[in-house]
Amino acid sequence: MRNEDRVLTCALLWHQVRQCRREPLTSKEVVCVLLCSMNSGNVPGKRLSQSWTEVVRYFGYLSVPCDNITLEITWSLRTTNENIDACDIGARMPTSITLADLQAALPDVTSAVPVEGLEAPVDVIRDRWGVPHVRATTEHDVFFAQGFVTAQDRLWQMDCDRQRALGCWSKLVGTVGLSEDRLMRPFALARAARADYAVSSTAAQAMLDAYAAGVNAFIATTQTLPIEYRILETTPQPWESWHCLAVYKIRNMFMGTYEMKLWRARLALTLGPERAAALFRGYPEDGLVAVPPGDTYRGPPLDCLDALAKAAAEFNWLSETDFGSNAWVLSGARTESGKPLLAGDSHRALDTPNVYYQVHMNCPAFRVSGYALPGLPGAPHFSHTAYVAWGMTHGVADYQDLYVERFRTESCRLEYSYQDTWLPAEVSDEELEVHEGEVEHLKVVRTRHGPIIAGDPAAGHGIAFSHTGTNSATAWVNTIHELLVATTADEVEESLREWTEPVNNFVYADVHGEFGYRYRGRIPLRTMANAWSAVPGWTGEHEWDGQIPFEELPHARNPEAGFVVTCNNAPTGADYPYYINTFFAPDFRARRITARLQNLSGSATVSDMAAIHADRVSLPARVLIDRLKELDSSEPQLARACDILLQWNGRMDRTSAAAAIYGTARSYLYEEVIKAELGPMSEEALGAPTGIGRGAATHANQLYAEAVAAMAANDGGRLDPGQNWPDLIERAIASAVSELRNRLGGDMQDWTWGAIHHTRPRHPLSRIFPEHAHLLDPPEIPADGDGDTPQAGGYSMVDRFVQTLMSVNRYIHDPSDWRRSRWIVPLGSSGHPGSLHFADQARMWADVQTIPQLWEWDDIVEAAETRQTLIPR
Repeated sequence: MRNEDRVLTCALLWHQVRQCRREPLTSKEVVCVLLCSMNSGNVPGKRLSQSWTEVVRYFGYLSVPCDNITLEITWSLRTTNENIDACDIGARMPTSITLADLQAALPDVTSAVPVEGLEAPVDVIRDRWGVPHVRATTEHDVFFAQGFVTAQDRLWQMDCDRQRALGCWSKLVGTVGLSEDRLMRPFALARAARADYAVSSTAAQAMLDAYAAGVNAFIATTQTLPIEYRILETTPQPWESWHCLAVYKIRNMFMGTYEMKLWRARLALTLGPERAAALFRGYPEDGLVAVPPGDTYRGPPLDCLDALAKAAAEFNWLSETDFGSNAWVLSGARTESGKPLLAGDSHRALDTPNVYYQVHMNCPAFRVSGYALPGLPGAPHFSHTAYVAWGMTHGVADYQDLYVERFRTESCRLEYSYQDTWLPAEVSDEELEVHEGEVEHLKVVRTRHGPIIAGDPAAGHGIAFSHTGTNSATAWVNTIHELLVATTADEVEESLREWTEPVNNFVYADVHGEFGYRYRGRIPLRTMANAWSAVPGWTGEHEWDGQIPFEELPHARNPEAGFVVTCNNAPTGADYPYYINTFFAPDFRARRITARLQNLSGSATVSDMAAIHADRVSLPARVLIDRLKELDSSEPQLARACDILLQWNGRMDRTSAAAAIYGTARSYLYEEVIKAELGPMSEEALGAPTGIGRGAATHANQLYAEAVAAMAANDGGRLDPGQNWPDLIERAIASAVSELRNRLGGDMQDWTWGAIHHTRPRHPLSRIFPEHAHLLDPPEIPADGDGDTPQAGGYSMVDRFVQTLMSVNRYIHDPSDWRRSRWIVPLGSSGHPGSLHFADQARMWADVQTIPQLWEWDDIVEAAETRQTLIPR
């Protein structure tokens, strides 16, 4: 074989691996690839030799058999490591990182460990998926052990979030982190976290203290640190109790509304108030609400013209300023067991490692199996104890406001205007340390409304950020502890009283047969002008006047419908007396899940809940298919594509050619709609990443949902003059066919949605150190669904079809027998790239399968992969 042929063969086979094809490479193929790599002797061969680390990790991640070839691959790695050193290693790294280094960085999870701070020995068992199961004799020790095992698996992730929350990211990664630090430092999350800790209950503080002590015990006793510390040439600092709260805040504060309001103000400036106001009609009149279940929103279109006109008139200097989840609970009257079933999944971007961490804890005070946030004790969002189960979705509430402030400098003192007087602004000088760089000084200005996040106070104006999570201290962490010890649905609801943010749709069920829903979180009372855009801070007319009383937040207990569904759609109807928000997610997912639950009578099981997780029928796709019946194209390729679509059921299966055609055509339709609606602002909207809490992207998605409704009614009012839906759809499909022919070949039968629609997990450091990406990034996996389906697969227009919004967990809780509960994450339990549990759940997650939530200790012992004891020193 010629040298070039060897390299080509190697590249082709590796491409098959990267596409995560269903069948594994055979031993013969692997040997062929190895021989090609080892004998190529040129630079491409050296680069390809790096891929064998990924081949080994690929087999480990997906539990794919590869006969007896592992030793040969390992031998190949040992003989080619010096070639890896010769690759393009950046100047930031004095030494290379190898697979052996990844493995050497793994923590010891089998030896008995004497530690300071424990009251009694603690047993830690990890199951075959690496999930830790902790058994302790005191509440202090179980939280201590949770901190210890979380640090074993996720110390780098915790530290990464901590440094970002404190605005110290550039201290680790250099100048590339400065823009993020400049954004974060004014939010003063450290101050807010310390204040929250101070007002929390004694039990909550003890929980945080024990957890922090466990983290520090691991740091003090471990012989190895995560590989990221070697890459960055640093070590972790001790963990403090309030760091737990800062880590939670950084993960959730950007789910709010301030970016949307800022973007609306800029939209009013660019398009004019009248055209901008026409874009914001509020939640559609026939949209599903969470409670009462099955009811629809019935109210007049919202009027924001005055608010946007004032924004455009007052804030002309703004031109200088540079979501989703599903949850449901089903009554025991509709289940086989006679007890409720609760299920759901959280939709976020795919972090590497996973944003959530599976854990099971057992002590005399409580037992809990659920998802923790690394760095925070307990399991606050998607979990169950021996008595109750709960899940939640983002509530899409408005609890962040923007205030435009007027400033002046008087006698060298910066002042801001408020109700005909001038008050001193709080000014601090923040030092941003930069790795291998000079310290940068950042002036942070605060008013009574919060920190200035845009504008220039020295020039006389700025925008202050007002936020329930940072304005004043709240005891929200009490909820985390109280949920763990709740034994009834009543106690669960009462535990939510102190919750602050993000505002959530919270569903619950208990072993007594009770089930229900409650909106949880703090929503301030203020004028409707605050809802639309930044408001004048100097008049005093737009101040917060308390909050919606807890008792009056939307809620339901054992509703007659027999279920509750929440998918980020409106929590309740238009007759609700308080303002919550001006928009919510489209109800496409809620309608699909509601329809499926309504079809379940008295025999629903865990398997039925899992089937709903896998629902990937797109309602907008079915609308397009209905309009497609009006087309009669004579162009052969277009006619063939239309025929495939007309025979399709609207399921966004990764193996489907129709899904590939529709998904690609949808992107062209989306672009046309957004350009027609937003004009000169459309490029910014189309260039925004998809996600929750992003101004331009959120509004663009809402506008497209309204366009789908117009398409269903064949109403061309949302289109440019002279356009109609049939012509627009035909043009979009023709563009899709042309693009797919270039990308996937000429035979439509060979096209699949998964060939272009896939995950792309990226480690935070692989962007900064691309020379290590082949070791830090898990494989990409073809994916089902899209942004409109219950099985989430959202993507942006920036990097089309690469999933940016997906299920970052799936869970099913069965109060009739907790041993039947199931769960899954998109990667794995470990945060160590060298661990077999770094992404070993990925393939099952992609196939919408789940693994058991082991509950009984005898079952856990029987399934143990590793056992460890923490011993008091």
